[in-house]
Amino acid sequence: MAGEQWREQFEDLKRRRPELAERVCRKLLTDLHAQGLIDIDALDEAVAAALRLGVPRRQDDPNRPMSQLPSGSNRTFYDLALKYAAKFLTPEEISAAILLVEKRQLAYEVSRLAEDADTPLEALRQKMHELLSFYPDEAVIPKEDIIGTRASLVRRLLTDQLDFISVAKRFIRVSDFGWVLDHVIPTDGNQGRLGGKAAGLILARSILDRAKREGRFTGEFTVPVSYFLPSNGILEFIEYNGLEELINVKYRALDEVRKEYPLVQRLFKSAHFPPTMHEGLKIMLRELGEVPLVIRSSSLLEDRIGHVFSGKYKSLFIPNAGSLDARLETLEDAIAEVYASIFAPDPIEYRRERGLLDFQEQMGILIQVVVGQRTKDMVCPVFAGVAFSRCEMRWASRIRPTDGMARLVVGLGTRAVDRTGDDYPVLVALEQPTLRASQQPDEVYRYSQHTVDIVDLSQGEFDSIPLGELLSRVGRRFPMLRQIFSIYRDGQLLPLISALDRFEPTELVVTFDGLLRSSFPRELKAMLDVLEEGLGEPVDVELAHDGEHLHLLQCRVLSQSSHKVRVPIPEAIPPEAIVFTANRFVQTAQVTAQEWIVLVDPRDYERLTTGESMRRVAEAIGALNETLPARRFILMGPGRWGSRGDIRLGVPVTYSDICHTSLLIEIARKKGAYLPDVSFGTHFFQDLVESQIAYLPLYPDDPGVVWNEEILHASPSVLGRLAPAFADMEQIVRVIHVPEVAHGRLLNVIMDGDEDRAVAYLE
Repeated sequence: MAGEQWREQFEDLKRRRPELAERVCRKLLTDLHAQGLIDIDALDEAVAAALRLGVPRRQDDPNRPMSQLPSGSNRTFYDLALKYAAKFLTPEEISAAILLVEKRQLAYEVSRLAEDADTPLEALRQKMHELLSFYPDEAVIPKEDIIGTRASLVRRLLTDQLDFISVAKRFIRVSDFGWVLDHVIPTDGNQGRLGGKAAGLILARSILDRAKREGRFTGEFTVPVSYFLPSNGILEFIEYNGLEELINVKYRALDEVRKEYPLVQRLFKSAHFPPTMHEGLKIMLRELGEVPLVIRSSSLLEDRIGHVFSGKYKSLFIPNAGSLDARLETLEDAIAEVYASIFAPDPIEYRRERGLLDFQEQMGILIQVVVGQRTKDMVCPVFAGVAFSRCEMRWASRIRPTDGMARLVVGLGTRAVDRTGDDYPVLVALEQPTLRASQQPDEVYRYSQHTVDIVDLSQGEFDSIPLGELLSRVGRRFPMLRQIFSIYRDGQLLPLISALDRFEPTELVVTFDGLLRSSFPRELKAMLDVLEEGLGEPVDVELAHDGEHLHLLQCRVLSQSSHKVRVPIPEAIPPEAIVFTANRFVQTAQVTAQEWIVLVDPRDYERLTTGESMRRVAEAIGALNETLPARRFILMGPGRWGSRGDIRLGVPVTYSDICHTSLLIEIARKKGAYLPDVSFGTHFFQDLVESQIAYLPLYPDDPGVVWNEEILHASPSVLGRLAPAFADMEQIVRVIHVPEVAHGRLLNVIMDGDEDRAVAYLE
């Protein structure tokens, strides 16, 4: 019976795909020869005998051609292959060979379609599922064929970056691409890729899945429901709306880009989507139903080694509630706004700095269901944040770079990656989770999270609400209450031991004490280590937890500063030559031969009474950033540079305003309530690291700290000479030309992280 089955199987293949039937015969001959069951010379004689040719045996003469066989001998050749296979192989072996040939052909066809840029993604998807559904457990494709198919799919869908392909082809299985293709939104063209953010997520998921299969990772994780709009979509959107003249905006002067960007946003948000994309998005919304969504940028340049574009493009949250047409209108408006962010000044300046301006930027879109449970007409994760396999800066001397780090917040993770108002995430050294940045109960309370970001379904928008309001609305039903909160009462921090503990919502403070005493930090570090091992580079991930499951939102290579060799601080510096010193949160770096100091003293900044005047300070800084020679000036300013929200806490600059400085200093005066380490791990801090801009917090009022008033305040400010439009702010934004006030000397700043000391001096 088994023998009849393989013969029927072979005849069926011969009827459907005669060329594959011949390939089966070649495969059988190869297997028989490899096992030593047949001899090629003997096979030649058998063919000759069958054809009555009387062909002599082949001579071992390298200069003499082998004997020629007549046309039509192939059929005899293959008949003999089947005869010998039936004699020496089991029916199961023959059947497996037949299946293998057909499955290898399907794998080859998938590769061929993937390599052809004109192949519609739907045709590729159908062929992919044909491969995956064809006897998946009964025939194994050889490793070399699988790797080739994977590489073709990576090149077609994800990237042509060779270092990424070399890693991805080892981890992303063909079946993973089946999942991806099922979630691609159609466009008219076929040449688009999914972009850096999507590629990083897909690869990270595959690396962790493989580690779980091999028993090297036991933690639980999942990936949110995700859909992908390919990168060619933005080109079709621009062409459909006749906006081609915007493509070369990137070559304009930065101040022109800055002025024109609001208009570009309006043009994009008032435009229409091509019919194919419009219908594809509508089908996606119908399948998803009414669940909040986050619309993430996923450009082709994003999340690559050396330039990850942290926070350069927009990510937007939408409630996705109401009628299908209303939801589609809101979704398309959000995608258009994310598209427009390609033309914002920050990413354009970022690209110009890295020689990427001539690259035709294309942006894919990653659409994800917002992680969280619906409670009282709002949705947000129980907690979210970012985590790093390496700790670039430390807030305690015992912290090692290999400890890794996380920034955790209640609600959406936006407050973990942005510097928002006077809020502070919980910083965690993952291998030493009890080492807090703040120790005293009053400091823990002051430097904690007081506002939560949510998707408000009743208002139909992303919103920020006080923590007390969240707890009043949710109460004891808030998941993981004891793991996240402590009670702050009478100047003491008390653990929330039981759900029956009596407390007022205003008494709860976000500490994550219970979570940090659990296995969570260890499991998160294990995940980061697996990803770092797979990618061959330190990693940066975004995550969210819904109270039951940890969700991986994105993964990319972590930007790291180049290795700084420690330089001891000179001991014999004349006191009058010292400009300032620091003794807290110092990293190792050296900034030498600086010609300019740009200083915004907190005492002067606090006297500004309007938001407009504070924003003019940022504009003046941006003008100086364009005017002063790159890497020849330092910036000193109040509190939290780049703060979003309450701009009284720091000058509201963005990357394009500070990217040419060599050192950014955050000044903390005693009057303010400021903790400088909040920047560790934010998009703003990653910009500094990636751009090799040194960072230093400074406490001028601390005992033993030098703050040279004569140089920093008595020196003439030359702002009006450099930026006449801001001459009226000369005493707020103080610009000091060091050689003019120091008899030709320049400024050196030596930062010794081992001793937690820094000194700036004239030499």
